[in-house]
Amino acid sequence: MKFASLGSGSKGNALIVSSGDTHVLLDCGLPLKQLEPALARLGLSVEHLAAVFITHEHGDHIRGLRGLIRRQKMPIYMTRGTALGADCMHLPNLNFIQDQQQVAIDALCINVVIVPHDAREPCQYVVSMVADGVALRSLNGAKDSKRLGLLTDLGCQSQHVIDAYADCDGLVLECNHDVAMLQEGPYPASVKRRVLGDWGHLSNVQARDLLVQLRPEKLQWLVLAHISQQNNSVPLAVQEIQSVFPDHERLVVADQDNGFDWLELV
Repeated sequence: MKFASLGSGSKGNALIVSSGDTHVLLDCGLPLKQLEPALARLGLSVEHLAAVFITHEHGDHIRGLRGLIRRQKMPIYMTRGTALGADCMHLPNLNFIQDQQQVAIDALCINVVIVPHDAREPCQYVVSMVADGVALRSLNGAKDSKRLGLLTDLGCQSQHVIDAYADCDGLVLECNHDVAMLQEGPYPASVKRRVLGDWGHLSNVQARDLLVQLRPEKLQWLVLAHISQQNNSVPLAVQEIQSVFPDHERLVVADQDNGFDWLELV
């Protein structure tokens, strides 16, 4: 299994996860005119996509969905709350998902995890491999399959999130803001309160503290994502995370314009 980002940040988010000939898009916050060249950079096109999964209805995660499905028909997965919030109830090939549901898309299994965020019914995803439509697990309960966690757009950690994301092999983790930069920055007070609240976004320190709970020793790749261009900096985010995850060779930063190139879980 391998994964790559087409873009990560407040202007648009999209992550591609692949196994063999199976390619699944997690979020579609980029318009088609940006999505297509980003896919081409990875050797793919929209015709290769087997399905698209949406985390929530905010524009930076769903903005490009309608353009994508006009170009290429494919199954769409999102919670009912997200569909209501995004006015997507009547989209073709729409499938509703719910917390702890597992959806098999050919060689991939997408596990749904509800998270605390200021949307109607937001979720994130843990992706693993499947065999005959069943997520790969050994008889003693240990994972035979590699597991990739997408974990952005949440305001705080919860035991539910910790249980779902512990012991991943790859993790895309939000490091949205530096608290001091946000507090001193130009955002209105109401927006600052929203971002800092339990239904907002993870700060660098919150991401660090959550990472410790997830037992990161097993991680082959840790990607810092959804970094605010106004209220954070890459050096600040990296410095905070490296205090608990010092292996810089396994640490990657997702970029708004270029995402990041293919990373493989072996």
